[in-house]
Amino acid sequence: MTKPFKYWLPPLLWMGFLFPLWNRFLSSPFLYRWNIRFWLWLNQDMSRHTIGLYYIYLRRSLHVVAYGLMAYLVYRFFWSGKNQLWKLSWAVYTALITIGYGVLDEFLQSYLKPRQSSLMDIVMDAIGAVVVLGVIYLRSVQRKKSEKGRGE
Repeated sequence: MTKPFKYWLPPLLWMGFLFPLWNRFLSSPFLYRWNIRFWLWLNQDMSRHTIGLYYIYLRRSLHVVAYGLMAYLVYRFFWSGKNQLWKLSWAVYTALITIGYGVLDEFLQSYLKPRQSSLMDIVMDAIGAVVVLGVIYLRSVQRKKSEKGRGE
């Protein structure tokens, strides 16, 4: 039996959005210019060094959030509305797909003009995936405890 459209389409759309050929507007030069304008608008006396540090934090945070969301969508695909919220195999497959896609994304970025590849980006992608999977696991433990409490 095939999984409903609503479970497999969202992760594929998100992967397509993240794919480097499709997200040129998120390229480093665009984000860097936006970052400078934003921080100078807030504080005209801010140094370029400080702005550069904020830029690094922004980029790293975007990786964590983007790949955390991807992990959630991929895990949701494996879960597909089943009663059981956590299954280790689903988490492992999700981590492999999400981190593997992050590695592929960085590899492809190394061939695009304004983009560059970074091992730290892959680490941030993995952190995003692991954090989301950890939250799902903790939520499943919490759910089991509340179900046991109601059953007694």
